[in-house]
Amino acid sequence: MRLNVILITIVLGGMISGAVFFIFGYPVEVPNANLEAQPLSGSGEGQQAFLLPVSESNYLPIRDFNVPEPEIEARAAALYDIRSGRFLFTKNINKRLPIASITKLMTAVVVLENLNIDQIFTVSAETINVDGNGADFYKGEQLRVADLLKIMLVKSSNDAALTLTVEAQRNGLNLIEKMNEKAQSLGMYNTKFTDPAGLDDNNAFSTAADLVKLVHYAESYELISRTLQEISADVSSVDGRIKHHLLSTNQLLGQIPNIVLGKTGFTDNALGTMALEAEINNGADGIISVILGSAERFGETKKLIEWGKTAYSWE
Repeated sequence: MRLNVILITIVLGGMISGAVFFIFGYPVEVPNANLEAQPLSGSGEGQQAFLLPVSESNYLPIRDFNVPEPEIEARAAALYDIRSGRFLFTKNINKRLPIASITKLMTAVVVLENLNIDQIFTVSAETINVDGNGADFYKGEQLRVADLLKIMLVKSSNDAALTLTVEAQRNGLNLIEKMNEKAQSLGMYNTKFTDPAGLDDNNAFSTAADLVKLVHYAESYELISRTLQEISADVSSVDGRIKHHLLSTNQLLGQIPNIVLGKTGFTDNALGTMALEAEINNGADGIISVILGSAERFGETKKLIEWGKTAYSWE
């Protein structure tokens, strides 16, 4: 009887091994339960060791759930890890909202992709004091496209954004059309631009999720990121007669370390908006923060980034 049991066991074992070989194409050993998994037998070129999954994930960054989520009062907010490609914090990230002057990030992108930055544009009367808060230029003043771009980004000048758009149109280029085309190509399907400055709160919109894509793309242009790291700058008209001293609207420069770029925005309807990218883990990774519809855009941006650095580990 005992011999029959042994024979049946051997036959069944052989049948199982044969079936696995037929299905998967390699022999299977049944190791002793007390042993660790061993490499596959054979030494053929390209042979890979078979390793059992480890119990502890090495997927970074790793969340420390002992750190509670921050209280963010903004209408929408996002914190995104670039290297892993995942959101670390979300609040209404797909809600369509006005984004105010964050719009100028896209304006800068299409300017760089469609215009010669050394081209000279002339400021016209229709692009002066467009927001009613004071003129940034003199009628007839001439500036290089690169300098208009700097004034638009550092000072967040609406006059500069409109000058770029109007003069580009006179050269046969519709910047607003290009901005919407670029949004589609970046997968920003919940975004619509109607002006280059972000003044239209009623018809233009985007989402926190879409703006993460825009920030990540805009950062690839060194001119944009370098410009948005400047706390102050000086620009002159082409003839050198008119000087413009610029102060950044980004109050977080110098407060948050390793800022790659940051763009502010504000209108009465949009409230405060902020999109910012910062390096972390000694430059091996980066995080993108987006705040929309906030009464305290700088404080909430700083809170969200500091929370991310505390609640997650990159090592």
